[in-house]
Formats: sequence, C-alpha cells, structure tokens
Amino acid sequence: MQESLLSHIASHFISEYENVANSSMAYLLNQYSAPRNVLKNILEVESVPSYFVTELSTISNGRPDVTGLDANGEKQIIIEGKFWANLTENQPVNYLKELVENGRLLFLVPDKRKSSLYMEIQKRVGDKDEKIYIVSWNHFLDLVEVENSKDHNPALISDLVQLKQLCLKMDEEGMPPLSQSDLDPMNGRIAYQFASLINECKLVLREWDKTDFTKLQTSASTGWNGVYFRVFDFGCKLYFSSYRWYTSQTATPIWIEILDRDFNKSSKIYHFLNRIDADNAYLEKETVLYGIMLKAGMDKTQIIDHIVDSVKNILSQLQHDMKHINGLQ
Repeated sequence: MQESLLSHIASHFISEYENVANSSMAYLLNQYSAPRNVLKNILEVESVPSYFVTELSTISNGRPDVTGLDANGEKQIIIEGKFWANLTENQPVNYLKELVENGRLLFLVPDKRKSSLYMEIQKRVGDKDEKIYIVSWNHFLDLVEVENSKDHNPALISDLVQLKQLCLKMDEEGMPPLSQSDLDPMNGRIAYQFASLINECKLVLREWDKTDFTKLQTSASTGWNGVYFRVFDFGCKLYFSSYRWYTSQTATPIWIEILDRDFNKSSKIYHFLNRIDADNAYLEKETVLYGIMLKAGMDKTQIIDHIVDSVKNILSQLQHDMKHINGLQ
C-alpha cells in the first residue's frame, strides 16, 4: 500500500490515529464547501454549520471528537470518528443530550465496522434514533470527491488523498476490540501450527528433485515465517503470513513469493502467473505473490500435501509457459 505523507507521519510519531483523522475531518469541513454539502445530504438537513471544533469538552457528557456549532454557538452536529475502538460510556446517549432539538450524531467508521457498531448502538439506545447516522470513512470521502468534481478544487483533492490513505492504513492495520472468541486458545494453536507447517513442507519439498535449498535458510519476522529455495528458473519464498491472511482478497495464511533465480523482482513472472490463476496472483511493487487456498476439513497431513502439490503445480506450469513463449520468440 502506498503511504501518504499524513499516514506516514501518523504511524511514526502519533499513537492516536483517530485524533489525526478527526482533526483532518474538522479541517476539511471548515475549509471547503464540498464536505459540508456531503454532510448536509447524508444527515438529511437543510444546512450544516460552517464552524467545526475538535474535542470540545462538556460538563458531564464527555468530549466529542468533532462538534459543529451553529450561529448561536449551539451544538448542531457531533461527529464521532472511530476506527476500531469501543464506544465510550458517553456514546451515544450522552452525546445526544448535547445536541439541539434537530441535531445529528454521525459515526464515521471502517466499512467492516458498520454492522457491529450499529448493534452496539442499538443495545444502548433501544429503538432506532433518527438523530444517529453511521457512515463509513470511505463512503463519506468518496462522496466528497464526487461533489468536488462539480467545482474542481485541486487543494481538496490533495487533502482527500492524504486522509483516505490514513483511513486505509487503519482499516488494514488497526486492531479491533477483542471478542471472547478472539481469546479462544484454539486461535493461538492454529496460528502456531500454521507457522510450523512451513518447516514440514520444507522437508517434503527437499525430496522434489527440482528444488535447491543450498545456502538458503528459514526466516521469520513479525507475523510471518518462511523458507527460501530455488526451483527451475525461480527463486521462491514459501511462507505463513497472518497479515496477508486478513488483508488480501485471497483469504489464506499460506503464500509463495516468486522471483527470478537470483531472487530479483520480476513483473514478467506475474504476467504469466496471472494467466494461470488471476484470482490468486498478485503484483506488489514488482514482487509476485501467489496465495495457496486451503479448504475446511483438511487435517495436518492433507494441508501439507496440498501446499506442496500447489507449489509444484504452479511453478511447473509457470516454467512451462515461460519456456514455451520464449521458445516461440
């Protein structure tokens, strides 16, 4: 994922991503008419304030992220920008108390958080409250882009890119609140066994007369464990990745990176791999990745056999296709 300046600064120097995103949202609403027009349409009101302030303290009802004040200084709109943090004790009931009679409370959240947050809010307010709206960060910012296209403002485009990249980073890397099922020891057992499976696959792959593990070692880092080897004209890394497990469309913990024989990146390899299996082939900065899909019900032996067979099949097919095309040229 390409970082923006804002997401880079936030990740290296600021621990509270939500504060950065909410301050950015307040800035956009104060600076440009397009975000205010989008806000007006989403909240189904005739007008919205032109002045928004962050973390405006209340006497007893908490400190909302962003508050829109009308001409009389009354709280017409409260925006609570969230990524994965839980609701506070003041949300949403006490925040509603701070609003004027026709006020609105908007929650901005990741797409995958919308349904769970809706249920959390329903538990606290009972029946649906017409003042509460839940919208994803992505949807809101996409609508602002559309609105801005009516009267092109290049400064707003640049600012939107910054905030969208920060939101994307938090969508992918933020840690959701733990559920009881997350704490099940079985989760740790499965993750541990997936990592150890790579070493067992290595033992089986050594028996394939096409592989070469000479002077290549097993390697590990945060969230992944892998082995390096050469096959045909390729340098490969077979590895377990918890990160790619939940960020890629191919929902699998087992991946193989395919480079040239000297372990240099090659987009040419991707061209051929994509023709073989477009659904599970990826090109990231010329690094070619292939996700090895697993099936429910597989036991340990079946998983190892499946991974090894998948490696053999995809690399053999890739070698054949590339040699065939080169032979025709």
